[in-house]
Amino acid sequence: MKRFPLSVWIFALVLASLTSLPYLIGAISTPSGWEYSGAAMLPMGTQVDFNSHLAKMWQGSRGEWNYHLLFTHEAHPGLPLVQSFYVLLGAVAHITPFSLPLVFHIARFGLTVGLVLSLWSFASYFFEKASERWYATLFGTIAVGCSWILLFISPSMVAEVGPIEFWLIDAFNLLGALYMPHFAAAVILQIVIVLSFEHWVRRQRNRDFVILTVSLALESIVQPYGIVLIIPLLVLLTSYHLFGAKRISWRKALWLVVPFGIHSGLVLYQYVVLNADPVWASFTAQNITLSPSITYYLLGYLPFLIPIAFGFRLFMLDRADDRWWMPIIWVALVAMLLYAPFPTQRRYLLGVQTPLAVMAAYGWTRSILPYFKLRRRPLISIVYFALAAIALIGIIAVNAISLSNPQKSVTAFYQPDEVAGFSWLKQNTVPDDLILTTFDDSGGGSGGKIVAATGRRVFIGHWIETAQFDDKMAQVKQFYDEAAPDTWRQEFLKQVNARYIWYDESARQMGNWNPASVAYLTPVFSANSITIYQVN
Repeated sequence: MKRFPLSVWIFALVLASLTSLPYLIGAISTPSGWEYSGAAMLPMGTQVDFNSHLAKMWQGSRGEWNYHLLFTHEAHPGLPLVQSFYVLLGAVAHITPFSLPLVFHIARFGLTVGLVLSLWSFASYFFEKASERWYATLFGTIAVGCSWILLFISPSMVAEVGPIEFWLIDAFNLLGALYMPHFAAAVILQIVIVLSFEHWVRRQRNRDFVILTVSLALESIVQPYGIVLIIPLLVLLTSYHLFGAKRISWRKALWLVVPFGIHSGLVLYQYVVLNADPVWASFTAQNITLSPSITYYLLGYLPFLIPIAFGFRLFMLDRADDRWWMPIIWVALVAMLLYAPFPTQRRYLLGVQTPLAVMAAYGWTRSILPYFKLRRRPLISIVYFALAAIALIGIIAVNAISLSNPQKSVTAFYQPDEVAGFSWLKQNTVPDDLILTTFDDSGGGSGGKIVAATGRRVFIGHWIETAQFDDKMAQVKQFYDEAAPDTWRQEFLKQVNARYIWYDESARQMGNWNPASVAYLTPVFSANSITIYQVN
């Protein structure tokens, strides 16, 4: 409590509560007989990712530490450490009386609080004044972006790609924490890594070195993609402290081989095992997260770029404190990675708001606010941050309103027929039984829901975690095409080793063929809109 003022704790709890509000509304608005999945309503992609995280938690809750993909039918090896943040969270859930979605959100709430406290610590490293620390914390949390103005100035542009504040949740700290606890965990670890590194270089205490080593190891598991950002950042900072500031000797610098090596080794292990098996290799190949046009980034980070631009000249004149090299190099590396020849470009945005926040706070407090009279500065700041937070407030409000009406937001809720079907699967099948499901390009269909609700394996249910996704989509459509011969269907079911078929409205939309018309399928469950067939 001494390290963090009471006001900071209150602010952290308020933000964690606000980001939890939509989910709380969803839970209390659930009609009798329905079940709330725990997912957000918008953007739709977060529902698919939520299902994926629950799949990992299911395995952890069953004591399965070697993670398997539950969204594909092919046999493949389980991988220890891969995706183990949620596997561990599932193991924790197993020893509590709470459901997996509830434990997911408890973790998300707690890590959101931790995120705010970490950002305050990061701000405290650069600023002595409480007011400047507060501005940096505000920039690091509630400030989002302004690419939403494209809705008004260039509707044709957003027809293809929407404003990033509404879907690119990696790009902003609090937006990521609103949806996924591992995003908040990764940003916290980033802050611990850079601060422990800076403290070790300047004070050379063993405690800071141990913290650096442990946090780098954890970051390699929580967010392994960050290696192309974190290691170059630390190497460049090491070079500066070794050759420029001459704070450390070669002997001291060589000690960094230990934490850097552990981090790199853990990431290399994951890279090797993910590419050693064809199913996992398909997962890696389909994990494409390319950057949108630079216009989206410029507008998305405009609330930060404006004060940074205003303060740049003053900053360059007052750059005696070399601590600022760390956020400068951090931002520069991210800018280079956004269009680097990697299929995971957008993932390097995670946490970049942190260095942008302290740089923006510098420009805001020392360059922009001095233009205004002292009594007007609070009002100017309130207006500026209110504009910068419009998208964040809008997303929370839209999700809260949507989840308050389950009948109009059915994708985030399990209807009574689904609840009954899920219950039957959990009672009458084993985790390894494969269920033929549906899925579509928008993220709809039965596959994702079944995995999230039951922890069972499905034929298709995720854009990335279903191996050979495009081929599977074509096969499901052919399966429900009445022109396809039954001999093909029987051979197909045998080939994929399907034990059950989940037949619902999404399956009926795939084609006109009805499973009730053949003898090699036996209905074992029926509830109005849903029938589960067992493959004979």
